Amino acid sequence: MSRRGALSLAGGLASALALSSCARHGSQGERLIRHSQALVRTKDFSGTVLLACGQHVEFAESYGLADRGSGEHNTIDTKFNLASIPKIFTATCILQLVEAGAISLDDTLGMHLPDYPNRDAAERVTIAHMLMHRSGIGNYWQGLAELDGPHPDSHRDYLPLFADIPLEHEPGNAFSYSNGGYVVLGLIIEAVTGKSYFEHVQQAVFDRAGMTNTGNWRQDADVSNRAIPYMRSEEIPGEWVDCSSRLEPRGSAGGGAYSTAGDLHRFATALMRNRLLGAEMTSVFLQGRGETPVGSYGYGIIEQDLNGTRLLGHSGGHYGIACELMMFPELDTTFVVLTNGDVDAYWDTEAFVHELIAGPTEKTRNYRFTQDLVDLTALKGLEAGVTMGQANTDGRKAREGVVDLAAFKLIHRGQNEIGINLLQLNRALQRNSDYAIYRLADGLRVTGQTAQALDMYRTYLGRVPGDAEAEARIAELSKS
Repeated sequence: MSRRGALSLAGGLASALALSSCARHGSQGERLIRHSQALVRTKDFSGTVLLACGQHVEFAESYGLADRGSGEHNTIDTKFNLASIPKIFTATCILQLVEAGAISLDDTLGMHLPDYPNRDAAERVTIAHMLMHRSGIGNYWQGLAELDGPHPDSHRDYLPLFADIPLEHEPGNAFSYSNGGYVVLGLIIEAVTGKSYFEHVQQAVFDRAGMTNTGNWRQDADVSNRAIPYMRSEEIPGEWVDCSSRLEPRGSAGGGAYSTAGDLHRFATALMRNRLLGAEMTSVFLQGRGETPVGSYGYGIIEQDLNGTRLLGHSGGHYGIACELMMFPELDTTFVVLTNGDVDAYWDTEAFVHELIAGPTEKTRNYRFTQDLVDLTALKGLEAGVTMGQANTDGRKAREGVVDLAAFKLIHRGQNEIGINLLQLNRALQRNSDYAIYRLADGLRVTGQTAQALDMYRTYLGRVPGDAEAEARIAELSKS
């Protein structure tokens, strides 16, 4: 993953929404709709939001374009790529098989995949380890990026990309997010059921929950009303980049299915009402089990405490994709946000909902402080922003990624001076960040300030010697 790719995923796994009673939803929903409409103007929001109490949808609204080429608008029925949210579907399938007695959470992966190429993993990694991202099995992203030939078409096709990599840690001893581990879970589902993962999840989850607009369609399939993922172009300010080519050709047990906000609500309803699992196994599912930087990660689901309110769900992020399913079992409440644009509108929606429903949290305080820094710098200049940031004494921290994305959004809109000031702000406040230096160099380069960009790339190389990307930029600019 590139520096830019890592940032697009940083919306990461955090989520929240909690309402004290369903009766409050009306006024809360109206405020959320107004906020979403404002985000269309301020952060180019493109996507769908849905709020429901039980089976009743309190509101569902869509914004922006599904296809910028044709001008097709997002609608309530638009299908969005879910990135990592489908891990929760895979976990549901696994727990169904546990409930049926076909497998055990303590089974090693080698019990069901005796020909798995990594014997150490086959003998020591359990199904529970993989569900909780504690297996030590790595990811396939680097192998996929370097692949010379056809992309994987089946779950088994992924194995050469990661299976031979030594375990990152002792199974069970640490949390390390692993798409590879979920691909292996997909293979176990196939081995036990005798069906492809795609066929099984369709029958065991989508059909049973009434999710008629959800599927693991190929990217080249003719699927109606499907949103194209976009990001703002940094190399050509003002343009939007179609990120479809950066997605895998088809989803897997680790993510990449398509769905609608309504179908995710149907999934949450079916799960909460024990239609996918029995009451006892649903209770096993709906809890966190190991603390991580993003909350307590359980069997494919994340549990968080938001000012005393329990929330469960999963998020997803990729190039041009930021989305989340949020469930609140004690409140019988579901919130869904699906987007097909840059991640800043998703971040703002998340922070707004947290504060709307549960009041400020540490995370939202940091977000609001960062937004205030961005606004002050835009209005009064770099010195004012630096002074505010350095004078902060109440523990709030500026979020580097939020400032970075705001800077390039402004450059995208032709407000170059303010954008560069924000990148300078990041460098001043994030003194130990090599990333802040590199991104300032990028900003200077794309706004035509070649000499300053060269100086900044060289400053970066002084801290990170041998970085091939920075060396290539210097070579490129030196020729101009």
